[in-house]
Amino acid sequence: MPALNEANVRHLLRRTEIVDRPERVAALLALPNMAAAVDDVMDVAARPVPVSYTGLGDNGWKRGVRLSEHWMGQMASAARPFGERMAFFWHGHIVSSLDKSAFAGMHDQIDLFRRTGLGAPSAGGNVVRLLKTAAIQPAMLDYLDNSRNIARSPNQNFARELIELFVLGVGNYTEADVEAATAAWTGHAKARSAENTYHFRPEHHENSPQQFLGRTINAGMGSEAGNETIDVMLGSGSVGAGTVAVGPNAGRPAPRVAAEFLTFKLWQELGEASTRTVPSGVHGAMVDALLDHGFDIRPWVRALLLHDDFYTGVAKTGLVRQPAEYMVALLVACGIDAIDNVPGWLMDPTGQRLLYPPNVSGWKPNGYWVNASAMGARHSVANSMTWTLARDTWDGDEGYLQFGPNAANRISKRDVQGLWRPNQPYIPPIPTAELVDRLIDLMGLSVAPATRGRILAHLDHDDIETWMRRDAISLLLTAPEMHIA
Repeated sequence: MPALNEANVRHLLRRTEIVDRPERVAALLALPNMAAAVDDVMDVAARPVPVSYTGLGDNGWKRGVRLSEHWMGQMASAARPFGERMAFFWHGHIVSSLDKSAFAGMHDQIDLFRRTGLGAPSAGGNVVRLLKTAAIQPAMLDYLDNSRNIARSPNQNFARELIELFVLGVGNYTEADVEAATAAWTGHAKARSAENTYHFRPEHHENSPQQFLGRTINAGMGSEAGNETIDVMLGSGSVGAGTVAVGPNAGRPAPRVAAEFLTFKLWQELGEASTRTVPSGVHGAMVDALLDHGFDIRPWVRALLLHDDFYTGVAKTGLVRQPAEYMVALLVACGIDAIDNVPGWLMDPTGQRLLYPPNVSGWKPNGYWVNASAMGARHSVANSMTWTLARDTWDGDEGYLQFGPNAANRISKRDVQGLWRPNQPYIPPIPTAELVDRLIDLMGLSVAPATRGRILAHLDHDDIETWMRRDAISLLLTAPEMHIA
């Protein structure tokens, strides 16, 4: 078992709760071992805080903005936000997008991921149930066109992506398997009278039996025929587990291939994505956890978080924060509420905006986010947060910068940049080193000595005017440590 120490605890928190908040680090270090720390992280709320759409009417765009702000805010402020973080993983894996789905459908899908993407200890999530539920939600019916998949005019979009991108991976199926799955998923649609309600239309269903991964499905199953495809791939139903017939995995049981594919995706999300492989030890532990527990999510995730491979140097340095994670880190550091403070026009240039994955493959990991355009956009986001912190007044007070609601978490602009007053002596700012250290403490950051030294050198430069010392905040918010997951 990994050692319970500060480095491992911080790594655990940054990958599960996005930010290694000082109070959480202290709480986990007080526990007897890493198993207890992992269990604490996974002890998420049974029911996430719901979204309030008060005052927004029926405007789907405004509601989408509110949903993304609320969700990001919960990642930043929930007592144990790992459930929200796992929902973010599923949002990028079982993909729908608001640019093609109605808002009500997207709300229901994100709500599903938030409730069951990890699940509370008393009601953990399960991949089988997650897939079966998401498949017939209006967001997915719209996004991958399955609401238009009818016997006389088959549409393969959903069936193909279900097999290739959601469950088995590329190259692990034949075109005949896609056709069989497409037939099984015919007739699944939305009710004509309620656009956000699922309705099975038997008159649009293809009734003939189909051969899918070597198993007979769709034999008089009606609305359950689509679910049979998931059961065959994951070995969860009475029809039996399928077998991959082509490619490198030919002859292997479909559930094991699926467990390996899902394990690779989660490892890239929470472990590391620089090597494009999963270490054999943690790979075996995670795959076995899925297969031994009927694709329950919690044992699978726990196997990852408690494995020594998760705490190697390669894993600890193997991920760049995605833009949404970076925004959450900024919200935590600045103590800012996400509602009305996460402007979409700033998030769009970063390449990631919640509810709008770029395509059905979701977002790419790691190096995808490291380019001049994306990093420049992050700098703009950090500058926006810096200005949001400022509390300027016009009554003779020089104002202050407020980090969170607690009045103790502020620093006066006098301390940052000095104060000029008519006919009175100039009050100089506090020394640069003291300013930087106070800001690091106020934001709860962990900054390497080299990073601190570079910021001090920049602020002590002869060309820096005192009013420019506020740049210390933006420099800390864009420091390398802020971009590493």
